Amino acid sequence: MRSLIWILALLVIGLTSVTATADDKTELQNIYAALSALNQEQQSLFQQFQMLQELRRANDRTFYAGQLGASQFTTEVQNYADVVQAQRGVARRGEDLAQQSEQIYEQYNEIGAKKALLQQRVLELTLSR
Repeated sequence: MRSLIWILALLVIGLTSVTATADDKTELQNIYAALSALNQEQQSLFQQFQMLQELRRANDRTFYAGQLGASQFTTEVQNYADVVQAQRGVARRGEDLAQQSEQIYEQYNEIGAKKALLQQRVLELTLSR
């Protein structure tokens, strides 16, 4: 059953490509190339987003685990100003990472919108044949 569906799909694609004009074929090739580039860019952004999320988790663990100062095995009392400064640094890094994540997320969505427009154009070209 699946092979029959694949054969029919290939026949439909083959028939539509035969009737396409040279301009439509060129435009479709350009659109597919653009879609491929956008997919790669989106994949890169997703990987960057994942790395930033891991950095945020590590930063949060640092903040909440109390690993801001001296080792747990010493009896030294940490300087209060140093501890507060370290906490502020961790919080600031967390905010910076969150802002970077939001920017990457926005870029990812912008690319998704561009892809949707190109996919709509592909649909128009294939249906107009």
